[in-house]
Amino acid sequence: MGAQDKTDKLIRLAKCPLHLMVKNDKNPNKMRPREFDLLCDNMNQTGWTDPILARPLNYDSLAQLRAAVGNDEDALVEGMITEDIKVRIVGGHHRYDAASYLGFEDGPVTIIMDPDFDNEMETFQVVRMNAIHGKMDPAAFMVLVGDLTDKYADDVLQELMGFADEAEFKKLTQQMAKSLPDKASQDKFKEAAKEIKTIDGLAKLLNHMFATYGDTLPFGYMVFDYGGQKSIWLRATPKTMKALEMLGTICIENKRTMDDLVGKVVQMMAAPDGQEFVKGLIEETPHVDIPKGMSVAPTKDNLDALNELG
Repeated sequence: MGAQDKTDKLIRLAKCPLHLMVKNDKNPNKMRPREFDLLCDNMNQTGWTDPILARPLNYDSLAQLRAAVGNDEDALVEGMITEDIKVRIVGGHHRYDAASYLGFEDGPVTIIMDPDFDNEMETFQVVRMNAIHGKMDPAAFMVLVGDLTDKYADDVLQELMGFADEAEFKKLTQQMAKSLPDKASQDKFKEAAKEIKTIDGLAKLLNHMFATYGDTLPFGYMVFDYGGQKSIWLRATPKTMKALEMLGTICIENKRTMDDLVGKVVQMMAAPDGQEFVKGLIEETPHVDIPKGMSVAPTKDNLDALNELG
């Protein structure tokens, strides 16, 4: 099937229900909270302009439905809902999250109707479309590459992922360095990566970095996520992690969950009768400069992102 045929066979829906879209859990692209807020703001101002790129989870069912109703969009959507024909997102995960957070019920989708576009082709496309944008999750990248290295030679894997070009591979290396949590580990990665020329080599280097320096990194992250939509990432120092481990022990001894205990603490701090306690904590924490008009949670990551934007 040629490029023109593949283009002609695409299904373009202006209003595909969000509940028929499934995210790819192998997507290695991560977006900072501040960037996500900017995406939501942009969608608020201009609407949902760029469609999701997806592929059917059941190609035969969707192909048969299309053969029966043609390009009648309303009939296609109705049939997909009736037969529960879902599509998995290849490109546009962040747009999907933003649309979900903003309350969209449906949105534009382009569905790939190439029978040869299988799970592996989807994986390659996910990397091609996402690796140079947003923030790469190194753990997800290592898993993704690990699933493919036994099946493909290094040069073939490089070509399929779109990084055969030296400049593109350099961009990927820089993106991977940015994904590491502190300057020391980033510098070590950049220095070691100078001698690496393959995707598999990068994945192995990342694995080595986490195995060697993981316990000495100055902080990790606590992620508060609600429904896969709005997330708040808090940097957690080793001291904070030890405190959380202590709370975990308390929960085990008292047959409670961390979710409920930590949730109650946060809710208590935000309640009117917890304000005095919060004031005491404020006196014990360092002052930071908050930009005027900042509406998102002022985490260190958000402030760093704003500084990067100038």
